[in-house]
This record gives sequence, C-alpha cells and structure tokens, in this order.
Amino acid sequence: MVAGSRITSLVFSLWLVGLLGVSSALAENRLADSASDYLRDHADNPVDWYPWGEEALALARREDKPLFVSVGYSTCYWCHVAERELYEDPQIAAKMNADFVNIKIDREQRPDLDRALMQATGVLTGGGGWPNNVFLTPALQPFFAGSYFPPQDMPGREGFPAILERIATDWRADRAEILTTAEQATAQLRERTAGSEGVAPERIDPERWRRQAVETLRGEYDALVGGFAPAGQSSRFPQSPRLALLLAASGTGSESPDSDEMLDQTLAAMSIAALFDHVGGGFHRYTVDPEWTVPHFEKMLVDNAQLLGIYAAAAEQREQPWFAHVARRTTEYMLGRLAADEGGLYTAEDAAVDGIEGESYVFTRTEIESLLGDRAEAFLDLYELVALPESRVDHALPDGGVLNLRPGVALEHLAQGELAETVAGLEPALAVLRDYRDQREQPRRDRKRVAEFNALAVMGLSQAAQRQDRGDWNEAAVALGEWLWSDLWQAGEQRLVRQRYEGVASGEGFLSDYAAAGRAMLTLYASQHDYQWLFRAQRLAGAIRARFVDEQGRFHERPAVMREQAALPVTPPLVGDEVTPAGVSHAVVFLLDLGALLDNRVMQEQAVRGLAAVAGEVDAAPADWGFLVAELSRPSRATVVRELADSLAAETPAASGPGATRDHVAVEAELVDDGAAIAVRLVIAPGFHVNANPASEDYLVPTRITAVDGALGAIEYPEGQPFRAGFARSAIDVYDGELRIRAPVAQGRVPTRLKIDLQACNDEVCLPPDEVEVPVRGR
Repeated sequence: MVAGSRITSLVFSLWLVGLLGVSSALAENRLADSASDYLRDHADNPVDWYPWGEEALALARREDKPLFVSVGYSTCYWCHVAERELYEDPQIAAKMNADFVNIKIDREQRPDLDRALMQATGVLTGGGGWPNNVFLTPALQPFFAGSYFPPQDMPGREGFPAILERIATDWRADRAEILTTAEQATAQLRERTAGSEGVAPERIDPERWRRQAVETLRGEYDALVGGFAPAGQSSRFPQSPRLALLLAASGTGSESPDSDEMLDQTLAAMSIAALFDHVGGGFHRYTVDPEWTVPHFEKMLVDNAQLLGIYAAAAEQREQPWFAHVARRTTEYMLGRLAADEGGLYTAEDAAVDGIEGESYVFTRTEIESLLGDRAEAFLDLYELVALPESRVDHALPDGGVLNLRPGVALEHLAQGELAETVAGLEPALAVLRDYRDQREQPRRDRKRVAEFNALAVMGLSQAAQRQDRGDWNEAAVALGEWLWSDLWQAGEQRLVRQRYEGVASGEGFLSDYAAAGRAMLTLYASQHDYQWLFRAQRLAGAIRARFVDEQGRFHERPAVMREQAALPVTPPLVGDEVTPAGVSHAVVFLLDLGALLDNRVMQEQAVRGLAAVAGEVDAAPADWGFLVAELSRPSRATVVRELADSLAAETPAASGPGATRDHVAVEAELVDDGAAIAVRLVIAPGFHVNANPASEDYLVPTRITAVDGALGAIEYPEGQPFRAGFARSAIDVYDGELRIRAPVAQGRVPTRLKIDLQACNDEVCLPPDEVEVPVRGR
C-alpha cells in the first residue's frame, strides 16, 4: 500500500509539472555546468535559470520580457531559504518562466555586476542585502528590487507570487509607469556613478585623511561594546579595513588615544563574544546583535585572512597575548577547514546544515556537562551559552546556545594580560567539545578558490608568521603563493584568472585580483628574499597596466575585455574599502611599493595618477577608504605621494629612474624572402638584456613575437647566453646587443604589424614587462 501511494504521488507530480508548463523540473537547467556551488544549487530548480550573458539578454529583447536577476552567494542563509521556498515551487517557477527571463549571479564571481545591481536596489528601495533581486527592462533599466521575498503574502509584506503577478500584468497591460520608474532610476544611477572631478593636488594629503577618518570613526563608534554602525542598526560586522586604519593610526599623533581605545575595545569585544568561534577557531561573518553574542554562522575567507593579520599585528603592537591566541586559532581554522587538498583555500563555509542555521555549532548545557563531567563547572565559570533569538519568519532553530566568554570575567583577565593563559588552561575541555562537534554533519564549503581572497590569505599568513616566529605558517604562505601563481596565472596570455573550481581555472580576473596578488608576491619577496617573487610581481604590474589603466591614467576595476562586453547601462560604481580593500586601493599601494623596490619613479607616478582619479571620493569620506588611507599615511609612502602629487599638478614629469623596457630595446620588422618570412631586429642598449625564449624560469617573460593580424608559423628562437646578476642565485639565458629573429609567414597571411613581448633587465633591476608593436616594412 505504501509503494502504491508513492507511485500515485509520483504520477500526480508528473501531471502537475506538465500542466504548469515546467517540464524542465526533473532535469538540470543551464546552471548545471557552472563553476559555482551557488549556481549549481539552483541547477535542478524548475526555474529556467540563465547565467548572466548575451544569450539571456538577447532573449529578453527578442521576447520583450522583463528580466528577473537574482544575486547571491553560497553561504548566504536567506539565499538558501529563497531557493527552497520559492525556486523549488513548481507554481512559482511556472510564473517566472512564462513572464520573465531569469538570471542567477554568484556575486563572488561577478563583483562588478553585484555592485551595479546593489546600487540599483539602493536607489529603488533605500536599502539592500542578499539575496539581491532586481527586475529590469529588456534595455537593462532597473524598476523594482528587494531582498528576501516570502512565498506568500504576510502582514505588511507582499509575497513573491503576488509581486510576479503584479509586475507581469503591468508590463503587458500598461507599462508606462514601469518605464518611467526605470528611466528615473537609471538617471540616478548614472549621476551616482559619474564620479568626482578630482581635487586640487594640495588636497591629496594621506596624513590629513587619516586624521579625518579617525574622527569620523569616533562618531560611529559604539563606546559600550565596540564596533561601528549607524544608529539603529542591530547587526555588527568586523569591517577589517577600518580596523587596519585604527592600527595604522595607533601611536602616530593626536588621534592616537582615540584610535587606541576604539581598536582595543573592538578587537576585545569581537574575540570575547561569539563573532569568534571559541571551539573551532576563526571568525563568523557577522552577528545579529550589537553585543557580538549571536553570529550569523557562515565563515568567509576574506574576513579571516584580514583579521588574522590585524590580530597578529595588534598582538605585537599592544603586547597583548590574547590577540596572539586569536591569530593562532584563526590560522588553524583557515589551514584546516578551508584548505583544499589540491592547493588554495576555499571561499567560505556555510551557516546551516539541513536548512537549520547554526545546527553544527550550538551546544546545550546538558551536552557540555555530560561531555566535560567534573570540568564543566570551571568551564562554565568562564564561558556562557547565549540563546538564539526567535526567527522572524518561523524558521526552525537548533537546540542549544552559542558559546561566548563571560564578558565581565574575560575583560578582567584581559586587562591583566592573563586571558590567553586562562583559556589555554581550558584547552583540554575545548578539545573535547571540538571533537564532539566534528562528529556532527559539517556545513558545506564553497569550493571556489578565488585569486583575490587567496592573495589576502598569503599576506595575512606571512605577516603573522613573521610576528609570531612561526616557520610552519611561513611555509603555508609560500605554498599558497606558489599555488596562486601556478594555478591561476596564465603565462601565455599574461593573464590572471579569477578562480579555480573543480580543477578548472576560469573567469576574467578583476583589478582586485591582479593587485592583491601583486601585493602577495611582494610580501613573499620581503619574507623569502627570493627574486622569483619580485619578478612575478613585475609580471602582474605589467598586466595591470595593459588591462586596467586607461589613457588618462585611471584604474578600472574591470579589464578592458569586460568593459567592452554587454553590460548594464551604467558603469559599476566605484566603492571604497568595504569588506575588503578596493581594487584601486590595492593597485595604488602595490605600484608604489614595487616602484620603490625597483627605483622606478614612473611606476610610482602611475600609482599617484590612479589615486588622483579617485581622490575626490577619498577626500569626501576617508573613513570609507580605511585600508588605502592606512597604507598611504605611513611616512615612507606619504612623502612620495605628496611629492608626486605636486609634480603632477605642476605637469612636471618625475624623475624616471631606469624607465620602461621599450626605452632600452629598439625593434624593427621587415618582410624578406619574397614574403615568406619577416626579419625582426632587436637592438638592446648596453648594460641591458632581455630574456631568451624559452625563459629560464616560469616567472620570467620570454622574448616572444606574435602577429597582430595575419599569421606566423613556428619561430625558432636563437639560443641565449648565460648571465648571472649580482642579486641572482643562478644564471639565466638572455639576449643582449643586437639580435635578429626570423619569423616565417603562415599560409600566405602576411601580418601588417607584430607584437613583441619583452622584459629588459640590467645587473641591478628588472623593468616591468612590455609589449611593443611595430609595423612590418616592405609589404
């Protein structure tokens, strides 16, 4: 009878699916092969999802349908709720498929689209959050937006089915009001993304920016429990760039007492309460209460990578053993739970198990007493369980509370410098709880390994290793840097991809990927004194110049190839250092530091030109650019920035140092052998050389000839001559003096122009890689 009931139920379900026009419900949709766990979570929805791209955009134009674009990420709890309650519902899916073109976006794959669509939601609603759901016209103009939509109407809230029905009816019957809203919203977006017109050079003053930023943070600071939030906001986020600013401001001048107080109290509050996972280590994404006691349980690599470095630096600066303990436990979490077997670190860990948020993390008092026995009383004298708040939408809660240190007791131990030692005495009890918790079903991890996030981890690990004298952490940082380079850098294209997923590297890298990776290479060069890291940093600097810098010297967050593709009618907005440093912030600091190492004033001038393009935004709200202001206000950088800003204002070129590769290599090309080949002649300046092809090391740029148009056959490059620089460990093969290379023409397709990849070096320094285009004479 049971089996018969199941068959009847299945037949009914198949009939219902066919009746509702969602025959794809039993098959996977277009997201099945996505390089994203978040998108794959929606692969078996009955919704006919598309990834963002021209196929979906063209369909909306062709069928004159609005777009429903939903942005989220794999560890977003409410994104998972929406997937279960809305997108698995055949009736809701049928309505979505009939009247809309539906697009899913993983915000960590496409931060540019995420920013643009979040700003659209801000214009339309005054708020924002994830999931971020935006309805757009086929012309990509937003007209309605929201976050989590309930599956049915609730008091004061319209349910998702009603929203779909209302928008579809208005679009078909009388879309005038929709179009008016869309045009007004788009106009506001264009106005907001226009950017500032810059500031006078004397306004580019990193030390003044730091003082103003600290003053702003004082106004936002919660003196009772630490942290920063606007009035009325209950949730608390760590805001690492702002903490980095306070760390840089500590001990620097009149603002130091304020910055010291805000830094000490915030770092203490975050790590004593439950933003910090006392059992498993590492930090959760945020807490739902201002006292930091109840987390939203997901954990993100970007947070932990930055907080690791901040706590390690604060431990040294403030001579606080507890901060060193927090850094150690954060490192253990990252290298344990987030490490991929094949290299790199995963992006995040989920908040929920079986749809219940916090299920794997909480304990009951009975469990603790049973597990610890006689040790339970002493343990609970230091720790307490905080109950989870009731869900606003009647979702299931796990049985138990979340572990916090008792604030009064913990703060007393902290003030005496004894908290780390006291907690260490309870480590056997914590280990018992950890082993017990590890036996539960564990939250799923987001298996993307993202360049930017892993670069932040390299820097955090390396800096913590130096401060705490941990050779094993240093080895982990080096291994992570090697993975970043070997798995995500594509030498043939001089290109860094955004991510690796299931063994496949994919996605265009953004400025934040390239520049953060460059800073990671410089960090490893500083710790290892191995020139391969410096050479790799130079490769990344050359790629930044080629892909992200326009003719006016401005940095763009997206590479040129993406800026030329189909996009929203507005440029993704420039944002400051929010959860992580902005790409432009990374780039400015990276090029300043690399230029200093290479004595390359031109590179540093490029950094300041890029800074000048965003200086209006920084000057208006320096606290929103915490990382950038912190790094630029360091004395060595502040002096260079002011000097170069004055030089640019006077339109006086700065001293150029050794210049660029093309300044030391002359190139010409001529058609020979009755059009069968092209003779390429290189004249290399005395004292300089270029790398042979093949290059002796993977981080060196080989001299390479390619056709801009037409086609070339296989080129036999001459053998190089061995050369060993004074700073190098071994000799490499190079070309110097005058060199001729024969490039055969393929299939009669004679190129009109050639591109030559070069990197010039002398006995002291290697210049950034260069691409030189030359015409082919004699055609």
